[in-house]
Amino acid sequence: MILRKYVILLAFMVSAFRSSAQDKTVTYYQDPASSPPDLVVSLKHVKADVRFKPAENLVIGNVDLTVVANRYHTDSISISTPEFVIGKVSLFTADEGASKPEGARQGKAGPGVIPITWRLIGTNLVIRPAPGSSFLVIHKRYVISISYEARPTAGPIYFIGWKPEEEGKRKTIWAHRPNNWLPYIESRVTTDMFFTFDGKYKIFSNGERVGVVSNPDGTKTWHYAMKKDHPYFSTSLVIGDYDYKISASKRGVPLEYWYWNGMADRVPVTYKYTENMFKFFEQEIGVAYPYTQYREAPVEDYMYGGMETTTSTVFGDYMLIDPHAWWQRNYVNVNAHELAHQWFGDGIAHLVNRDVWLTESFATFYAKLFERSVYGEDYYENIRNDEMNQAFDAAKKNDYPVGGSQGGVARIYQKGSLVMDMLRDVMGEKEFRDAVELYARRYMFSYAQTRDFIRCTYDATGVPYNWFFDEWIFRGGEPEYKVSYIAREDSAGKAFTVISVQQVQEVNELKPLFKMPFKIKVFYSNGSSDSITAWIESKEQTVKIQNPGKATVDFVLFDPGRRVLKKLDFDRSYRELASQLMKAPLMIDRYDALQALKNTSLPQKKDLLLSSWEKNRFHLLRSAILEQMGRDRSAETLALFRKALHDENANVRKTALMVLDTVPSTLKPDVEACLGDSSYLNIQLALESLCSSFPSGTDHYLDLTRNMEGWRGKNIRMAWLGIAIRHGKKDYLNELIPYSGPKYEFETRMNALSVLQNLNYIDPVTTENARTAAKHWNFKLAASGKAYLSFFRTELK
Repeated sequence: MILRKYVILLAFMVSAFRSSAQDKTVTYYQDPASSPPDLVVSLKHVKADVRFKPAENLVIGNVDLTVVANRYHTDSISISTPEFVIGKVSLFTADEGASKPEGARQGKAGPGVIPITWRLIGTNLVIRPAPGSSFLVIHKRYVISISYEARPTAGPIYFIGWKPEEEGKRKTIWAHRPNNWLPYIESRVTTDMFFTFDGKYKIFSNGERVGVVSNPDGTKTWHYAMKKDHPYFSTSLVIGDYDYKISASKRGVPLEYWYWNGMADRVPVTYKYTENMFKFFEQEIGVAYPYTQYREAPVEDYMYGGMETTTSTVFGDYMLIDPHAWWQRNYVNVNAHELAHQWFGDGIAHLVNRDVWLTESFATFYAKLFERSVYGEDYYENIRNDEMNQAFDAAKKNDYPVGGSQGGVARIYQKGSLVMDMLRDVMGEKEFRDAVELYARRYMFSYAQTRDFIRCTYDATGVPYNWFFDEWIFRGGEPEYKVSYIAREDSAGKAFTVISVQQVQEVNELKPLFKMPFKIKVFYSNGSSDSITAWIESKEQTVKIQNPGKATVDFVLFDPGRRVLKKLDFDRSYRELASQLMKAPLMIDRYDALQALKNTSLPQKKDLLLSSWEKNRFHLLRSAILEQMGRDRSAETLALFRKALHDENANVRKTALMVLDTVPSTLKPDVEACLGDSSYLNIQLALESLCSSFPSGTDHYLDLTRNMEGWRGKNIRMAWLGIAIRHGKKDYLNELIPYSGPKYEFETRMNALSVLQNLNYIDPVTTENARTAAKHWNFKLAASGKAYLSFFRTELK
C-alpha cells in the first residue's frame, strides 16, 4: 500500500514535469525557402556548344548534361528551359569517363541509347521513358543531349547595342546566370563551354581558357573549362569589344583585368588593391583561393554593383573609372565583396535561400575588413555606421531574421555583416578565425547550411554559441537600451559609478530579451578611465564600476565603438557630450556625441563645433559639423567653410558645396576653385551653385566647363545642358533629348530624363524614350522612366 502511494506520487511528478516542459515553446518565423531542391538527378558536368544571333536575341545551343540518378524509381526528369524551342533530346548511359556513343545526339539507336519521350511543360523540359523501356538506375551516370534555340526576354542574358535604335551603343552580350539560355538543373558542376562568335570580339567566361580557335567564317570559338566543381548558377558569359591586362596574386594566381578597348588607362584605378585582396583574404580566412585563376569584366547597363560568378566576376561599367570618378563610385568594395564570394558563395554554396546570409553576410563582412586594412579604423567605423542605419531602416518595416529568405538586402548584407562583427567579438579573434577556417576547409566545393557553420564554431572551440545564433540569426529584431548612471559612495567610503541598464524594446515569443557582453568605460576629468565588461541579459540590470581615486566623472561610454547593434537612449548633459566629442578615443563615439548635439542651439555649441574641427579630421565628423553650422554666415563660420572647400577629402568638399545652397560672395573664389576639383561630382555641384547664386556669371561658368563630360551618366554635361537651357539656350534641347533614348547607357538616360523633368519639358520623342525606359529590364532605368511619365501624368502604353 505504501509502495503504491510512492508510485502514484512519482507518476504525478513526472506528469507535472512534462507539463511544465511542454508549456515552454520556441517560436520562429516560418520560412518559405527552407526546403532543399527536389533532385531526381544530380548534374555533374555540363558540356555546351553555344552560338548567338544577337540582332535576333537568339541563342543556339547543343548541350550535354552528365547526370547521376538519385532515386530507385524515377518516372521523369525535369530540366528548366524557359523560352526554349527544343530540337532534339537524347538520353544514353555513360560510365564515368566514357565518351558518348556516336550518333547519340541525333537520337540514333546505338550502344547505351535509352529510348525516351519528351515534351515542354510550362518552363520545363520533361523527359520520360518510352513505353516499354526501362529508365534510370540509381547512382548510375547518364548523359542528356539537348539541341535547342532560345530567345530570352527576361534575362539573365542581355543583348545590348545590336538593334537599329541602339546604334552607337557598345555591342555586347552578357549573362551573370545560366538560366534562360542554358538548360538548368540546380547542382555543383564541372564544365566545358564552347562559345562561337564574330572574331572581332573577345569572350569571357568561367574557369581556365583552354583555347581560342579561328574558324574559316571569321568567327572564333573560345573554350573555357571549370575543372573544379562550382555552383552551376554561377555561370557567366561576356562578349564585347574588350581587351585585358594580366597580373597575378602574391601566391601566383593568374589575374585578368578586362576593360573596354580604348580605356586601358582606367585599369590601375579601377582594379586598385586587387592583388592585396587575395593576400588579405587568404590570411584572414586561412584557406588559399580555391580556384586556379580569376578575371573581372565591366558590362554595360548592369543593374547591380557586381555579381560573383565562379572565377569570373562581372560588374557595372560605371565603376570602370578614371581618378576624377573615384569619389563618386569606385570598385574597391564591390571588388572585395565579389572576390570574397569565391570562398563563400562559389567555393561553398548555400543550399537553400534561407541560408543566403552564409554567402552575402560573409562577403560583406570580409570586404569591410579588407577596406579597414587599406583605409583605417575610422573608415571601418563609418561603414559600420552605414550598415546600422540600413539595418534600422529595415526594422521599421518588419523584424524578419538575418537567417531567412524574407529579410531583404539590409539584413542579408548589412545586418549580417554586423552580426559577424559581434560573433568575432564574442568568440575572440583567434577562435573566430579557427572556426571560419574549419568551415572553409570542411565545406569547400560543397553546399552548407547555417547549422553546419554553427557546428564549426563548436568544433573549433568546444564552446556552444547556439544562444548567439538563436538571437541574431534565427530571430529578428534588435535590442534597445535605456541607460543612466550616478556616482556614489558605499557605506565603507568606496566610490563607484553605478550604471543602470534597461532593455526597453518590445519582447514577445519571437523576440525574447537579448543577452550580450557590453564594455562600459568611465572617463574622468583628470584624464584617467576605468572599464568593465558586463553581460546584459535581464530586463533591468545594474553595473558598478569602482572609482579608486574618487575622480570626477567626465563622461561614460556604454559600448565604446558601438560594437553591438542596438538602439540607445542615454541622456547626457551638454558638458558630457562636449567632452565625449573632444576626448573619446574612437571616431564613432565622437560622432555619436556630435549627433546627440543636433538639437542644441547653434549659439550654445558654435565654439565647440569650431574647436572640434581640427580634432575630428575624418569626413563623417567634418560633414556633420558643416551640416550643424547650417545657414550661419558669421565670419567664423565662413572661415570654416573656406577650409572645408579646400579640404583634402572630396567628401568634405562635397558636403560644403551641398550645404552652401546660396554661395556667399566672400566664398565665391573658393567655390570657383571647385570647378577644377578632382571629383566630377564636386565640379557639378560647384557649377550648379555658382550659376544659381550668381546668375550674371552663368555664361562665364558655362564657358569654363563647356568641354567637361563627367562620369556616371555624363553628370557634368547633363547639369551644363540643364543650366544652359534654363537660361534661354533652347537649341541645346537637340543634344539633351537624344540622351534619354536607347542609344545611351542607363545612367545617361536616367540623368537626361531627370533634367528634362526639372525643365518641365515633354514632347512626343521624350515621352517615347521614357516609355521604352519604363519597360527596360534594368529596374533603375525603369523607375526613372516611370517617374518621368508620372510627373507629366502620361500613361505607360
